[in-house]
Amino acid sequence: MSDAAAHPDIIADIEAKGSITADDVLALRQNIFQDGAVSRAEAEAIFNLDHCCEDKVPIWREFYVDSLTDYFVWKSDPVKYVSDEAAEFLIGQVTHDGKIDGVTELELLVNIVHWSVSCPDSLATLVLQAVKDSVLAPDTALYGHGRNAGVVTGADVLLVRRAIYAGGGGGGYTVTRQEADVILDLNNATSAADNHESWRDLFVQATANYLMFPRSAPVPESAEEYKRREEWLEERRGVGRLLMETGQNLARFNIAEGWRAMDLFGAKDAAAQKEKDAAAMREAVARESIDEDEARWLLGRIAEDGFIHENERALLQFICDNSPDVHPLLKALFDETGM
Repeated sequence: MSDAAAHPDIIADIEAKGSITADDVLALRQNIFQDGAVSRAEAEAIFNLDHCCEDKVPIWREFYVDSLTDYFVWKSDPVKYVSDEAAEFLIGQVTHDGKIDGVTELELLVNIVHWSVSCPDSLATLVLQAVKDSVLAPDTALYGHGRNAGVVTGADVLLVRRAIYAGGGGGGYTVTRQEADVILDLNNATSAADNHESWRDLFVQATANYLMFPRSAPVPESAEEYKRREEWLEERRGVGRLLMETGQNLARFNIAEGWRAMDLFGAKDAAAQKEKDAAAMREAVARESIDEDEARWLLGRIAEDGFIHENERALLQFICDNSPDVHPLLKALFDETGM
């Protein structure tokens, strides 16, 4: 089994130098990936090298992101499920004073949130906070030095989009209130700026997603349930087991009843999932309606500066056109703005 202890000389030599060369990265790749797996000890060694070596070649960033994404996403148990414990370890390594340390760490977090099926909300929130800091205070933020403060760029939009719509993000493919609040914060702070043209679409779609999309529809199955299904499928990949179960059913019932009773290839699970999907769709239709709590939240955010901005007007128009039922509080605002 590959482990940091299996190649201490390489790591010790790099630490002693305080720098990472292209040859060092090649040596690390050949040793750490020799068994196709990155261990916890190796992940800790990679984090430590990144912390203690100020001089690093550009390809180190690629190795850092690749190897640690492999550890947190592809070598997790089950695969693509980032546990609370793993997220705590990750955040402890990539943050200082509660903020992400650098661009490489930001890229790692975005990558993990993007590729995971499920991860704690704290990871996506860190990404959004990094974007917000960069837009509003670029001189002290981890990326964006020299950019125009208070302007949302196309790159910012892409980062926000990846964080909030990633499968492993805070709400999966839905937007959480915490995420919506960050988006409203950005919009309010940059309402008079020459933001990238894609910002308005993201603002409208993401905020409407929070208000109108069902919370429960995209929630992934638990890690335990995922593992149970994987074990179930693995058992049924054996032809002998399948034939044995077929024979037992045929012996116990007549032929027609036997085939109906068997759960070949997950037929019953598929039917149950179909019903779950139908229930989710029914909930989605119901959730398109905006209740009092949501209406008060939106009105409070819009009223913060006493002015309805163009992006907020576009959001209100979208809700007016697409929500089958809104709370009277919002209807009054629609009337007031002539919608």
